[in-house]
Amino acid sequence: MSVIFRILNKLALITSIIIDVSVDGARIKLFTGYKTKVADWDFKKGFVKTYPGKSTNVLISRRLKETELTIYEYLDQYRYGKPRLNFIELEEKLNQLIDNPRTSFNKNKKSGVGRGEGTFLNFADYFIKDSEAGVRLSPTKKKLKPSTINSFKTTRKKMSAFFNAKGWDLKIWELTQEHIDMLSDHLILDLEWSMNTHAKFMMDLLQIFKYAVKLKKLPPAILTELKFDTSREETDAIYITMDQIKEMYAIKKFDLPEQEVVRDMFVIGCFTGMRFSDYSVLDPSAIRNNRLSFIQVKTGAKVTIPIHPIVNEILQKYKYVLPPVPRNNEFNAIIKTVGEKMPSLHVPFTKQITYKRELVEIEKMKYEFLMTHTARRSFCSNEYIRGTDPMIIMSISGHKSYKSFMRYIKVSGDQFADKMEKIWQEREEKGL
Repeated sequence: MSVIFRILNKLALITSIIIDVSVDGARIKLFTGYKTKVADWDFKKGFVKTYPGKSTNVLISRRLKETELTIYEYLDQYRYGKPRLNFIELEEKLNQLIDNPRTSFNKNKKSGVGRGEGTFLNFADYFIKDSEAGVRLSPTKKKLKPSTINSFKTTRKKMSAFFNAKGWDLKIWELTQEHIDMLSDHLILDLEWSMNTHAKFMMDLLQIFKYAVKLKKLPPAILTELKFDTSREETDAIYITMDQIKEMYAIKKFDLPEQEVVRDMFVIGCFTGMRFSDYSVLDPSAIRNNRLSFIQVKTGAKVTIPIHPIVNEILQKYKYVLPPVPRNNEFNAIIKTVGEKMPSLHVPFTKQITYKRELVEIEKMKYEFLMTHTARRSFCSNEYIRGTDPMIIMSISGHKSYKSFMRYIKVSGDQFADKMEKIWQEREEKGL
């Protein structure tokens, strides 16, 4: 923290004296209301010169020193006070001390748009509005995708419900670690959210705070003072083997017509590595030379996927006009019903997951863990265990990093051991 006096225009004959107050990486500029001749400014000391007989300079010097002492008192209250001043309170006190209408804080106050005014939820709305308008961009300087903005809206909605339940009407600078921890407990203990869903929420909340810092509504130090738990966990999600995919594809009897549609679309996902958001809206007319090129809904990345013979069979079955696909939740329920028809999935599977901050084991039949994303995971895992170059798999699945790709590989230790034994056998046959 520092208090520095300087002049506004070094090239002028007479110029204004301003004060720069540095606070945890943020800068507060204050117009003192005093002016001085540039010739009377001591650039080395950063202060007005005083001369015998120059009563005006002496008066200005005394007033500035008094102001400086008061500013340091406020800085002490900000850092050590009981209770401590928050950044907005400190800024307001400094501007009240100067009370110069040229200061941006007082300009905004006069126009009714005071910096930092409004509730946290008001700022969240402002954050979402800027995200939608393209004012706030992605790290790569691109407009944010609708799915990202929808996530922000969901976060804002959950925050609003929690604030209303608590009777809170907090400003963004009033949100403390205690508030964030209470919210975290609510999501995990009351709403029973998974760690990964909770992490996504906290990442959204952190983005809101980062934007507040960028707009200088909060000091940069707030990002080190507040902790947002964005820790994730690796899940024991299942994948189905190539033999099981073929077993599913061989099912002939269905209880309802939509079960066959869901089965077919799921199998397409298993042979293309597409996400549900992509294979549920697959447009066969975009296929050229037995390849499908499209822009992924989630990432915006362009991928090119070769059409597997089984996928081609399914497309021909529907004469290249695929039927409507149920929504994600309904799809998940139906694919479990389809999986129940498969003898190979009538085996117990134990999944470890953190539930209410405790590691628990959930054991069900394997088919009960089937969901839309199992198809994509199955494609990646099956190709990986068969020895396909990971870079080729990633180019089709659209994974940007090897680390994120490896989260999809759900291959057992026995399968890796089988693969190693096969490699040894091939080497031995070649005399290597």
